[in-house]
Amino acid sequence: MARAGYPLVENSVWPVLASASALSGIGGFIVFVHEGRSLFLCLGVGVLFLTLSCWWGDVVIEGAYLGRHTSLVLRNYYISMKLFIMSEAFFFVSFFWALVHVKVGELSFNCSWPPSGVEAINPWGIPFLNTGLLVGSASTVTSAQKHVQGFSQAFPFSEDYYTHKNRGVMWFLITIGLGVFFMSVQYHEYHVLNFTIADSAFGSCFFVMTGFHGIHVFVGIVFLTVACFRLWLGHFSAGMNRFNVIAAIWYWHFVDVVWILLVFMLYYGSF
Repeated sequence: MARAGYPLVENSVWPVLASASALSGIGGFIVFVHEGRSLFLCLGVGVLFLTLSCWWGDVVIEGAYLGRHTSLVLRNYYISMKLFIMSEAFFFVSFFWALVHVKVGELSFNCSWPPSGVEAINPWGIPFLNTGLLVGSASTVTSAQKHVQGFSQAFPFSEDYYTHKNRGVMWFLITIGLGVFFMSVQYHEYHVLNFTIADSAFGSCFFVMTGFHGIHVFVGIVFLTVACFRLWLGHFSAGMNRFNVIAAIWYWHFVDVVWILLVFMLYYGSF
């Protein structure tokens, strides 16, 4: 590591287990869709979450306790996170493209949008509430980031050290709570809609776009929960890197931006 600036990666069983459990989860999902049995799906997903928890736990130990996250490693982490968010952005671009394509196609034939039989969703109801929740969470997570920065600059075990730590944990918990509230409101919206994913191209676009966004919100909540727990353990004090916090906040802001675009194109564009 002294010459290259990179630590040697030890042999690990986690990549093999993660691949096998992901394959089992996909197979279990197919069985669940066709036969209604959820045992293999739950088993595959459960093993996958357990494997990823152990794998990422090893990464945290390498960076926080073993000092293996050198400046070169962190540079690669930041670049990888930016590329990952860029790939996720184009993932949603494909859905927005599909939405615009079918909408223009319907309107070009003088058809209504949404199609007949599908009632447009009032954007000033549940969508407006969810927008407020995510915009508010963007502010709270930014406050958490500022306290994490203050925590890392404070003298260990001083008054400022504990003040920034406690307030950072508090703002993280508020952000996580807003994210959970957002998902519960989205779940309620699914139950009050008068159409399903099988009702026209609009129904397909709506549930696929909002569903995948909800999955990203869940991933963001997990990301922020890990950062909050690590802050509570004191991992981001002076001398330790804050990549976990910065990457989680980047991802959360990305989720916010996608939702705002989704509201304007899917909700307001169909009302």
